[in-house]
Amino acid sequence: MKAFKIYSLLAIIILVVSCNSNDNDAVNFAGATPQTQCITNNLTGPTAVYWDYANGIPAPFTSIPMVPNPQGTFDHPDVFTNIRFTVPQNYTVTPLSIPNTAFGVDMRRSNNNPQNKVFWRYYPITSFSGTANIDDIRAFFINDLMVNEYGFNGTPVVDCAPPTQTANFGGITRTFSARAIRFGNTRAIITVAVSPTPFGSSVAVSISAGPINEYDSLAMNVFFPISFELLLPDRDSLSDRDGDGTPDVFDPEPDNPNVK
Repeated sequence: MKAFKIYSLLAIIILVVSCNSNDNDAVNFAGATPQTQCITNNLTGPTAVYWDYANGIPAPFTSIPMVPNPQGTFDHPDVFTNIRFTVPQNYTVTPLSIPNTAFGVDMRRSNNNPQNKVFWRYYPITSFSGTANIDDIRAFFINDLMVNEYGFNGTPVVDCAPPTQTANFGGITRTFSARAIRFGNTRAIITVAVSPTPFGSSVAVSISAGPINEYDSLAMNVFFPISFELLLPDRDSLSDRDGDGTPDVFDPEPDNPNVK
């Protein structure tokens, strides 16, 4: 993850004066296949690049991805979170804020039409008491996504299920798990990271879901651009969003002050 952020920073510095259109990169990504382990051959093109990106592999952009025709900017009401990003047209954003427990954001399009719905979730911190089992947490968020967001009660098709990864960052253990699934008309990429804290476990969750036949476009014009904005909201300096003393590009969890 650290290497991914360093490479992303270098890409931004090198390409800051380049064209901001996402179209050329979409063409360049058209023949891509996943570098991260998958069970099926169902992920290709920008979707495959986004799956790898979610697993810490730098995306080979030739220009900075940006949200086309945005409707405005979202700022999380809790100032300390510093979650700020461009909102695409026809999307609504709902902040999550539970004092001393969790914060984050949900973004939706076409909430009442599961066939056309897009759902994006970013929870950098969710606190659990005791030891959190990453498999149980991942299963909980996947089930919540399918049942409560899309009204789907069946079994998803799992396209990618790489082994859980565990790494040590300055004495703090971080466990990471990712899945790429399909259900109904929807594709979803889910990542979960768990780190122990003195009071239990800190969990970070990311979900990017949308129509299968539209997912390449969503990756290029929604998911990638917002992710880049969250990575380096201030591109003129090395920001430290969580105030833990470690710049975001070197911080494995840039919105979690308990991990640096």
